[in-house]
Amino acid sequence: MAVCLLSFAACTDAGELLDLALDSPSRKPIDRSRLGINNFFVDREFGTIEEQFLEIRDKLGINSVRILVAWTDGFQPTPTSQPVYGFFDDIVTSIPAGMDVIIVLAHTPSWMSNPDNWIQGNPRVTWVERFYRPTVRRYGRLPGVLGFEVWNEPDVLQVSSDAALELEDPDKYFELLTFASRATREEAPDRLIIGAATTSIQQNFPTTLRYNQRLKQLGAEGLIDVWTFHYYSTSFESVVTSNGVADFLNSLSVAVWLTESGETGPNSQLAYVETAWPFLRDQIPGIDRIYYYQFGETVLPVGNNFGLRTTDPEFPVSDLYVHLSTPAT
Repeated sequence: MAVCLLSFAACTDAGELLDLALDSPSRKPIDRSRLGINNFFVDREFGTIEEQFLEIRDKLGINSVRILVAWTDGFQPTPTSQPVYGFFDDIVTSIPAGMDVIIVLAHTPSWMSNPDNWIQGNPRVTWVERFYRPTVRRYGRLPGVLGFEVWNEPDVLQVSSDAALELEDPDKYFELLTFASRATREEAPDRLIIGAATTSIQQNFPTTLRYNQRLKQLGAEGLIDVWTFHYYSTSFESVVTSNGVADFLNSLSVAVWLTESGETGPNSQLAYVETAWPFLRDQIPGIDRIYYYQFGETVLPVGNNFGLRTTDPEFPVSDLYVHLSTPAT
């Protein structure tokens, strides 16, 4: 097992894989210099938008934030109504000096379930032309906006109206990505095009990995600047097995970012990231950025909460928050 963990060679022996499944890699310090964080700024219990940005930058020492702009009924209730960007404008115009954001664009309003509202009879063309392109045009030249991520976890249906896009089929997501890539190059040519991460790449192995492999086979690398993935839980053996997660991500020709990873419970987060993240960087040296999920969360009981900050008075911050707010030695 030691050879399997310490080298980039894939584990192929079943006994080695079983050992790895039972024994976690050792804890190591995380690389703070390439750390980002997810924050959606919807929970004002953690302060105003400006206060949350400054806390992330000045208290935690994190300069990169992943945010969400969602196409919902509240954003555009009818096909003929004007989109309401106010809340998202407030976020994007509040980016402090020295920070950058990546903007995830996802979801559909309920009226997208009606094919009569589609451009050219194609819901994916409609999503890009009615939502993605105007949003990239609006934010693509503003300071602090690093790039645009085309959807989030397309392999699963999260909102019922999203079913119109059929993105659980990787071929349909590839078509959406093709249209979105072209729109980004036209509207904001100096901003990054970021492919959507699937659900946690090592879970449901190898189903989720196969979605990613299909996108590569179709040519997705030629459409984007960054390939992203999510990683929750452990399943370390799925990373190192032959033709597994590491082999796939190491084969990519574009930058690789881990855009969601975290653990629940205020006393479990530090151990998780000091185990999982160094392990992933050992096995996949090309990982550039890692974005923790997430800054603050109001879920109770607190044992089910991913947030560095919570609304539980007994556990207002997690062990990872304390660690990040302590200067590195």
